[in-house]
Amino acid sequence: MGELCDLESGPRMVAVTGKGGVGKTTCSAATAVHLAETGQRTLLLSTDRSPSLSDILETDVFGEITSVDGVDGLDAVEMDYDAIREKWKETYGEDIYRVFSSFVSVGEEVIDYVAEAPGIADEFMLGYILEYFEGDVYDRIVWDTAPAGGTIALLEAQERFYDHLGQAPKIYADLRSLASGDLKKRPATLFEEWRELSADCLSMVQGPDTTFVVVTIAEGLGVNETDRIIDDLERHDLGVQRVVANKVLEDVGADDCKHHRERAAMHAEYLEVLEDRYASEYGVATIPQLPREVKGLEAIETVSDHLFESAD
Repeated sequence: MGELCDLESGPRMVAVTGKGGVGKTTCSAATAVHLAETGQRTLLLSTDRSPSLSDILETDVFGEITSVDGVDGLDAVEMDYDAIREKWKETYGEDIYRVFSSFVSVGEEVIDYVAEAPGIADEFMLGYILEYFEGDVYDRIVWDTAPAGGTIALLEAQERFYDHLGQAPKIYADLRSLASGDLKKRPATLFEEWRELSADCLSMVQGPDTTFVVVTIAEGLGVNETDRIIDDLERHDLGVQRVVANKVLEDVGADDCKHHRERAAMHAEYLEVLEDRYASEYGVATIPQLPREVKGLEAIETVSDHLFESAD
């Protein structure tokens, strides 16, 4: 079965990934709308640094969880990485300052310095998702990821972060002897808290309650990129549940123009390749090329109907 019907009662979080421009956010929105319409309280969130979720929903959802008009039980948000940094500073800033200031004279600006370190916002963005994943506010979460390369890089950074923090207490053990006795939280304790958070985030994305849907297009570049994405996901123990071929030109006959006939033939050729490689293990769903752009609830529901057409 190619459609996504089995996701209706599937894993708690559906992560939708793919290379940029293939319709990843569109499929995320369509999936979230369908799950909400089945009566499941659903959170749709995007971690793409160049998000288009607000445009597709025709509702500003940047930086704040917002109810989606017209769909009961659906909330959406585009992640604000600056806000993530601020939340990190609120949570860990005082501890960071106390650790540093206990052995060297520094001002509180050290908190900003550490917060701006490469990867900090990415690392703790997963912690933000984890709060909702472990909570009971939502039945389902649909995660519109960054383009696939960024998603894999994020996971690899999380794995390195976890491994590094395992060694950190030994590497920074001398802080105990340098630090004054009034520390509320010792460096090793702080590192262990971060390591536990990192471990929980890895368990979230690699565990059975999260599944990945890979969105692609029926073209040579799309097929090749899909191969790489699935290899990367499997290498990091991430479960793949479905491949979605988007923007497939269908129902083209002899009376149609040469351009459409040739593109339809190309799509059919590469769709067959995708089905040969992935249909038996994951299933391949298709979304036809639509006559208009996907913006607004009516257009999103059209995509949803194609993805879940066997559900009724």
